[in-house]
Amino acid sequence: MKMKTTKILTAAMAAAALCETAALAQTFIYNPGDLLVAFGKTGSGSDLIVDLGSASSYQNAAGSASFNISGIDSTLLTSVFGNTDGIYWTIFGYVGTTGSPLGPLNTLFVSDPRADITIQNLVRHSLTSGGQGQVTSYIGAIADGATSGFATVLQNQVVELSSSLNVGGDPVSFTVGVNDFSGNSGNFGGTWIWDVRNTTPSGFAASSTPEVSDFFQQNPGTANTGSYLGNFELNNNGTLTFNPVPEPSTWAMLGAGMLTLIAVRRRTS
Repeated sequence: MKMKTTKILTAAMAAAALCETAALAQTFIYNPGDLLVAFGKTGSGSDLIVDLGSASSYQNAAGSASFNISGIDSTLLTSVFGNTDGIYWTIFGYVGTTGSPLGPLNTLFVSDPRADITIQNLVRHSLTSGGQGQVTSYIGAIADGATSGFATVLQNQVVELSSSLNVGGDPVSFTVGVNDFSGNSGNFGGTWIWDVRNTTPSGFAASSTPEVSDFFQQNPGTANTGSYLGNFELNNNGTLTFNPVPEPSTWAMLGAGMLTLIAVRRRTS
């Protein structure tokens, strides 16, 4: 599937080479194992895809301070979508080779939107390697689309492309890649069990409440469950923040603090 996509895109890029604009002369560099965040909106003709760098940066961030993703803000989002209401967003990545330090072949990195932003989602069960391989085909096609001549580079590591782009039956755009924004949607064409898309509500720009998606590493195998890496917050000012999972010692400290607080309350009641 991935090889087919790459060959088709290569041919299409060669055919379109003479039509490329100056904007497309910029470089969008995607490396295997990078994470992508994608934005879309019902009725919009465009998707945004941003390269977040290697998944290792997020795997190894435990205990570190929260940080914002460079280049993502309300100006970028409104320039493409008109406003920040009703924007769908998803973070995803995959391991496409054996022997990767990121994890086994067909390991997935997927976001899981919170229904209540104060409550962390439960871990999800993984699929077989073959089952998760179907998801990697969808993600790989989107990554190919972001690096192809179809995409317009807006700024470093940020591209815009048609939300309806399909090449040879493969989902090149984010919208098509998650099986459109209608019907059975948000789960990479039904190859993943859970909806990975978050969405901003009406009046989001004036709200002080962010939208939060937990972020998991899913090693393949039905006996496996996801490893929680932290969460992403899309804030009302358009910034995207990653909050790494605390170190185990931090959790222990928090737990001890709660027990102390409970004991004090019991003594004073």
